[in-house]
Amino acid sequence: MPGTLAVQVLGAAHPLAAEWLRWTAWHPHLRTARLVAAEHAGVSAEDLHPGLFGFRGLGVSAAASAADVTVVLPGWTGELPADAGQRLDLRPGAAGQPALPELHPPGMGADLAGVPARVLAAALALEPLLRGRVVSPRESIGLTLGAAELDTLRPLLTGHFRLEEIPGAGPDVQARIPLFEGYSEHDALAAYRDEYRSQPWIRIRREAEPALGVSGSPTCELQLRILEREDPEIPIPLLGVTAGLDAGPAQAARAVAALNLSHGWPALLGLVP
Repeated sequence: MPGTLAVQVLGAAHPLAAEWLRWTAWHPHLRTARLVAAEHAGVSAEDLHPGLFGFRGLGVSAAASAADVTVVLPGWTGELPADAGQRLDLRPGAAGQPALPELHPPGMGADLAGVPARVLAAALALEPLLRGRVVSPRESIGLTLGAAELDTLRPLLTGHFRLEEIPGAGPDVQARIPLFEGYSEHDALAAYRDEYRSQPWIRIRREAEPALGVSGSPTCELQLRILEREDPEIPIPLLGVTAGLDAGPAQAARAVAALNLSHGWPALLGLVP
């Protein structure tokens, strides 16, 4: 239809190709016309990614071609044609990775499409509390992130708070956050709501509320709970926050939204999981 952009996806054997197709299946202005993965040339998108449905007619090609938009996925090492059009490069460390301002608080100017999902989840959990001055600087913030992840996280945050590793397992990030003396879970909740009121992809819930889960979704879900201290004489309250973010859907959805913004369309246009 008029105004439709033809998209090709390079490195289409990567799981992000399936996520791209899922999120853009009903987009009014985007049509994925070509998947490129030389080692899988000739098969259909559904054969390449069995979790897909409705893409039997979309085949996989051996070589890149002309397109209005070219999506470059991790693992792609081939050349890009001169007429590749607008480029969305989702390879780690690549220049021109898309960022979506609606997914992070004002002032966080980092290119979030290239940030690991666990680090991004931690930033979304911490930054509203730091900006709202709810967190006490007298104690360290504990996170179930490794040293390299903490180094990536620090530039995303406001202020000069100490971060430390704490034990933890699983894909979700656990945070132990010291609030100012006299502050409560309600103050933290107010800070989150002020920051994320207009951001539909960030869900906030209390411990008693059922988890909706983030599997297959670009949503970041933050669960708040009060932690008990080993020494009850310490007056500074501890807030526990669990932050979950599904890496693949989040990156694909952010890329689509960034493309929308670059064309002056609403950020969430056509994003249907």
